[in-house]
Amino acid sequence: MTETESASTYPLARLREVAVTAARAANAHNTQPWDLRYHPDHIEVGWRREYALGPSDPSHRDLRLSLGTYVETLLICAAEAGIALRFEPDHDATAARVGRIVPDAWVEPSTRSVTDVEARRVWRGPWTPEQVPRPVIDRSLKTAETAGFRVAVVPTAAARPLLVRAYHWFFGDAGIAAELLAWARLSPRHPDYRRDGLNDVMLVLSKAEAAAMRMFFAPAVYRALRPLGLVRLLTVLSSSATSGDGVVMVVLGKGDDPASEVEAGRLVTRLWLDLFRDGLYVHPQSHVIDCPDTVDDLTRLCGARDGERPLVFFRVGHPATDPSVRPRHPRRERAEHMSS
Repeated sequence: MTETESASTYPLARLREVAVTAARAANAHNTQPWDLRYHPDHIEVGWRREYALGPSDPSHRDLRLSLGTYVETLLICAAEAGIALRFEPDHDATAARVGRIVPDAWVEPSTRSVTDVEARRVWRGPWTPEQVPRPVIDRSLKTAETAGFRVAVVPTAAARPLLVRAYHWFFGDAGIAAELLAWARLSPRHPDYRRDGLNDVMLVLSKAEAAAMRMFFAPAVYRALRPLGLVRLLTVLSSSATSGDGVVMVVLGKGDDPASEVEAGRLVTRLWLDLFRDGLYVHPQSHVIDCPDTVDDLTRLCGARDGERPLVFFRVGHPATDPSVRPRHPRRERAEHMSS
């Protein structure tokens, strides 16, 4: 059957427009890995293997979280457009699929909006000492509980030693360093600067810092300087992401079902959009979970119980400067996110 508006059981043309907006969803390294495969009666949600991280995401947890954030963002945008949809999980690694978007009987109401989706930003710069209000924390805990997860709240000072160790592991892995450089767009002259990846503005880098990153992560320089203290230097330069006040929130889940990680990504979207509406920003730092030397300590720090494990780690607080003056992460053209 030919894919047409009349042959579909949902408004296909409008959904394609909604999908463009949903591409503002949070995702690791701004790789935008999702792939929508349109069928007359459903949309298969999968990923494009060339956009899945390797050494930086060894278990592909971040991939599944990113696909979950996209699914939830798509449902939020569709609801505002009056399109009734629901997500049916169906994870299949061989088919590079996490599930299907199917027509629903009624529009699921949402307190989140397209405006929230389009305005949300991550902050990787310095923070103010202002604390996160307790009612905001309590609401996040309740949102997670309703979704079947738990959020542990940890003072930044308590998490800092783990973050420092995790950064040392992260920068010391040659594969991770190469992948980070591959997704870094450190100059407007980069061909993908306005397309995807992590550019200098989003990373809150000065011109000197961007130039230093280009130099230090160049393969020949990295190999030469790594045994001479480069890893320690890079860890020190990342200290702004580990110091100061505020809190860290850790989403905890049970078991190792890949589908639950997709659901955790959907939860993350709700949490981050709600926090953003309260004037709070987040900085996800997944390496503290991926690092073999810190994940067990993090699990204990969170007071994990009954088989819980950390799924998402992010700092919450007030940026020291206004992130809204910085451009949003770029997105690829819509055709690259969709297939028939």
